[in-house]
Amino acid sequence: MKVLVSMNAFKGSLSAKEACSLVAQGFLCGYPEAVVSERPLADGGDGTVDVLLEALGGYPETVEVTGPYGDPVRARVGIVDGGKTVIIESASCSGLALVPPEKRDVYRAHSRGVGELLRWAALRGARRIIVGIGGTAMNDGGIGMAQAAGALIRDADGRDVPPGIPGLFSVASVALGSIPDTFRDIQVIGISDVSNPLVGPEGATAVYGPQKGINPSEIDAVDREMKRYAEILGRDLGRNPCDLPMAGAGGGLGGALWAFFGAKLVDGARFILEETGVLEEMDECDLVLTGEGTVDSQTKKGKVPFAVASAAAERSIPVIVIAGGLADDVIAEHPAEYSAMFSSTVRPMTVQSAMGVSRETLPFVAEQIARVARIFSLRFPSRSETSAGGVVVRRGPSGPELLLIEDRFGVFTLPKGHVDPGETEEQAAVREVLEETGIKACIKGEIGVTRYRFFDDLGRPVEKTVRYYLMEPLSENPRPQEGEVSKAFWADARQLSRYPTYPNNRAILEKAIRRVEELS
Repeated sequence: MKVLVSMNAFKGSLSAKEACSLVAQGFLCGYPEAVVSERPLADGGDGTVDVLLEALGGYPETVEVTGPYGDPVRARVGIVDGGKTVIIESASCSGLALVPPEKRDVYRAHSRGVGELLRWAALRGARRIIVGIGGTAMNDGGIGMAQAAGALIRDADGRDVPPGIPGLFSVASVALGSIPDTFRDIQVIGISDVSNPLVGPEGATAVYGPQKGINPSEIDAVDREMKRYAEILGRDLGRNPCDLPMAGAGGGLGGALWAFFGAKLVDGARFILEETGVLEEMDECDLVLTGEGTVDSQTKKGKVPFAVASAAAERSIPVIVIAGGLADDVIAEHPAEYSAMFSSTVRPMTVQSAMGVSRETLPFVAEQIARVARIFSLRFPSRSETSAGGVVVRRGPSGPELLLIEDRFGVFTLPKGHVDPGETEEQAAVREVLEETGIKACIKGEIGVTRYRFFDDLGRPVEKTVRYYLMEPLSENPRPQEGEVSKAFWADARQLSRYPTYPNNRAILEKAIRRVEELS
């Protein structure tokens, strides 16, 4: 059994790397024959620099910048690709964890340190700056960041607005200042662990303001000022981030990155999955273990466990979530993407106590999962199954077109099916194309092979191999197979991204397009 362990940090207790190591150790105790791969993850919050550096190579540097209350802090950044890419973690310079709970003051907290890091990265020659937006202490709409990077944000008297939330209340005009010159030809990417817009009931202030310390009676007033500030950004810069997804990340930092720097805002967990090659490794595994300190209904809005589970679900790979704590709402809902959920809190205890014993309980729970997996694997060994399919391509009015089907799960895919006894794979491929689409076709060559694992109706593992052939149509009008296929149609090869398909189909489709282009 090949197992991928991709954990996020257990905040205040374990780093992502430590969590992965403990889970892997526990699993191997219960299933010694397993092949376990450890791939720590982050989502744009604490630990982002370390995770990306470990996966991409490079080295860390420490930069002294202004902390959330004006005191100097030493922020850790990542340098990749010879300095062409710089990774910034907002939490390292403007983070909630930098200040003890009793000393936190969200009204004074600002994002100036993030802007200083951005400017430092630009001046040292970066061509791409990745900004992790999560884990911040402020709710200043990114004003401090923009000011430190060179923007002019003034009050009605033409003076620079003060730091923190008071700046929101006094802003009257904004201008880019020196930002265009400093950041010319630099790509800024904001990676977020949440999808919230800037304002409204799901916005930065309403959702995260209370946990940062905004008085509940003042939430509406602060949100109104955040909206007014966004409207000023729209008026003066032509970019209003009010309803922009992820603009509410980092107390409005996401919206400011977009408005002042033209940043691309992306789902942090998904970005890191893709950037680090974890998705390719996932294609080869039989089971995925993921988790973080707490899993609740908010985990679905950009956190690591849900991103990992969603990617695995696309590949029909089971995912087990191990969390320090499972909230009531996620227990009641049990998202379909999670094959199973476990808590590493094995007996009644306080949160602090649970954090203190996580190094013992996390591997223990992983070992119990492994023991069950081993029993099941030995009791029900996997069987092999071979299928064949066709990538049927024709020359359309505006370029190559591919024959696609929509299966009974609503996924667009390629026609394929079992190889019957006494039948060659080529014969099976031609037959399946005809049966599922009504199109007669002839084989022009082999495209490639995909392999994946799934579980049959009785829960037994099946190792599936599918061989695809490039085909030329001998008829024109598709007709879907009744009861099996919802649609069969010709799709513009340049528009394939419009059709959600299984990940292992993408490579096959791309190979087919390249082959057609070579032949034409």
